[in-house]
Amino acid sequence: MLQKTHKISFHYYDTGGGDAIHIRFLGEDSNWHNILIDGGYAREYKNAFAQLIKEILAADEIVDYWIISHIDRDHIGSVLGFLQDKTIKDKSKAVKGFIFNSTSEPIQIPREKISVRDGITLREYIKKSYFQTETSINTETNPIEVFGLKMTILSPTPEKQKKAEDLWTEEERTMKIGRKASQSDHAKTIAELKDLPFHQDKDEVNGSSIATLVEFGDITALLLADSHPSDIEDSLSALRYSSTNPIPLSFMQLSHHGSKANTSIELLEMVKTENFVVTGNGIHNQHPDKEALVRLLEYGKKNEIKIKIHYSCDTKELRDLFKIDAKIETCYEFETTYKEIGPENELFLFEEITDNI
Repeated sequence: MLQKTHKISFHYYDTGGGDAIHIRFLGEDSNWHNILIDGGYAREYKNAFAQLIKEILAADEIVDYWIISHIDRDHIGSVLGFLQDKTIKDKSKAVKGFIFNSTSEPIQIPREKISVRDGITLREYIKKSYFQTETSINTETNPIEVFGLKMTILSPTPEKQKKAEDLWTEEERTMKIGRKASQSDHAKTIAELKDLPFHQDKDEVNGSSIATLVEFGDITALLLADSHPSDIEDSLSALRYSSTNPIPLSFMQLSHHGSKANTSIELLEMVKTENFVVTGNGIHNQHPDKEALVRLLEYGKKNEIKIKIHYSCDTKELRDLFKIDAKIETCYEFETTYKEIGPENELFLFEEITDNI
């Protein structure tokens, strides 16, 4: 059911550890508008965006933009489900435009390179359609404005966008298989994790992520996809924010589902908010890393603000993250929610997903 009680809402869908976000807002033209971001794996399309898009169309609305942050399967996969959905006849009327970084190179991809192939499929579909589509997005792109909602691009840099494009032309790119359970840090204590040195993510595809600062009225949010924290720090610095002048936010979505390599101390010191969203489910790739959450608890708090961590999934793995640490929530004064409504103003709506549509 499409909400019509709040001028803006951010809906996070549980797609098994991927990103699937629906931003809904009442625009300056007094009409409702919808922006989708990513969508999770292809198999999750029927459990998340398929029903949503049909509801949007039934209400005589459209998806103004569908942002594909980067080509990893847990972000782009659901778009392929949309392209293959025969129940939506006129897709160009359903989605007005895509915001997506692609390459024009005509390349051949081995069968195992699913995420790149998905990117090619989307690129070719866009070329054959009549979308108002942006296909070259980086930090030099002007802010994207949609009827009162403003999206400032914080990542990727032009250099990292180019590197990601070059990956499309490599013949011998290996398939990502993710991390094994043995690589998880969930069984470690806070004492073991809190003083570990930070090492930034080096993955070039993650570095190509489209990350945005979303502004609408008094609402501000950081949606970071799988971006590198140093790029976000540089972009916030260019907007004149710093550790002594942190940007006030309604919420911040941790990058890369809460990976320890994507949330730095420096970045946390540049933001001021009580609300943090984590899209990892504690199972897929073992995200979120407990080390990242400990860093958040250590450096994310400002003054008397009580930190709230909002998980878009609800699993035993997430609920047991701090089980080994006695009286953890008392020591750090933080709260957690799992697929529930967050703050009282319902800024976050973590929606339950049905198995059948």
